[in-house]
Order: sequence, then structure tokens, then C-alpha cells
Amino acid sequence: MARYSGRDYLYVIWKDLNTRSRFVVGELSKNGEYEFKYFNENVENAKLHGFTPFVAFPDVMKIYKSPELFHAFTSRLPDKRRKNISEILEKYGLEYYDAFELLRKSSGKLPTDTIEFIDPILDTEEKAVREFFIAGTRYWDFCSGDQPIINNSCNKINIDLRQNEALLLELEPYNKFDNNAVKILSKDGAHIGYVPVYYSEPVATAMRSKYGVVCWVKEIRANNCQECVLVKLEINKKSY
Repeated sequence: MARYSGRDYLYVIWKDLNTRSRFVVGELSKNGEYEFKYFNENVENAKLHGFTPFVAFPDVMKIYKSPELFHAFTSRLPDKRRKNISEILEKYGLEYYDAFELLRKSSGKLPTDTIEFIDPILDTEEKAVREFFIAGTRYWDFCSGDQPIINNSCNKINIDLRQNEALLLELEPYNKFDNNAVKILSKDGAHIGYVPVYYSEPVATAMRSKYGVVCWVKEIRANNCQECVLVKLEINKKSY
């Protein structure tokens, strides 16, 4: 969980459907009251790909504040009055309904847009543990990218990954899209994909600093070609 000086943080990600590039366009935080602000430089880059500011937050220079979580974000969550809400909370490991934590756990994705929320890795954290789906799996050794995708399912998986299997991380500083790119490899050196761009900088920084960085497989979901390998990553600044 990203927390600094008593404030909890989530980053707001926008994805360009054409290039599949992701941009960290804003930050949602809370400490008694909620705040939302844009990252102006990232917004300007995202605008070149078609991003427009959210209707509820039209001014990219303003810091929006509210005593309650903004409706624009709570509308992305299941209603707490749903009959099966206890099952939903159990799915995300929550004992009670907390909109901010549910947004963190579920990522707040909707089928109608390209927005998601992620738990950032802050440079103030001595130990950070995050889960994420490996990016770009369909283009590398894990999946046969030249095969047609049927119902968004992987029809040919080339690497037999196992739950809890340790993975290798490798810096790729000359990557033309991201000079902090971090490749994720199988134990045999096959290229599975990449650390998502919103985590690449803190992970690359930790690797360059010789901190302890480990990554392993949590789950394989072959029925979703965009999010098929869920991994867990741990950064420990006290490990060298």
C-alpha cells in the first residue's frame, strides 16, 4: 500500500487503445479528505494520443478536494447495497466496504473506458509488495503472437509457467519506448513480457541501486490475452 506522511495514494492510468500505451495522468489521495490532481506533463503527453480531461475534473491545474470520495470514482465500484456485496468483498480480501480500498484492489476498471487505478510504488517505501499483470505477453515468447486470438483467449502458450515460480528481471535501458524498461524472463531466459510502464521507473531504480528485487508467478489466466500472467513483485531496500 502506497502511504506517505499518513496519506494514501492511488495513481490514475489512461490507456491509448491504438498503441496500448499507458499514461499516469493523475493522483488520487486521502488523509481525512480526498484529493485529486493531474500530473500536467503526463497529461500533455497523453493528449497527443487522444486523452481529454475527465468531465468531473476539467481544470488540469486545479487540486480537487472533497470530504468524501468523488462520485466520478465511486461510480466505478459495486454498490454497497448489492445482495452479493459480501462475496465481492471476500474476493478482494476486504472485511468491510471501504470505497478507496475497493478501488485499489479492483483497479476500478469499466468495460466502457480505458481508465484504471493502481497502487504506486513510492520511493519512501522501505519494502514494497505489488501485484500486476505482465505487459506485452502476446508479443514475446510466452504467447504465439502470430496466431489469431479467439474470444480474447490465448490459443497457444509456449512457456509452461507454474504458480509461485520465480522469474528473472533484466534492465533494457535502450528500449525506444521507455529507458526504464524492465524485461521479465522465465527461469530459462525466455522473454515473457515487461514490468508495466507505471512501475518500470521504481523497479529499474531499485535494480540499479542493488536493492533486493524478486518477482514470481501468482496466477495464469489463459482466458484473457491482455492480462494473462499475474505476478507478485517485492522490493526490499534492506536487501543487497
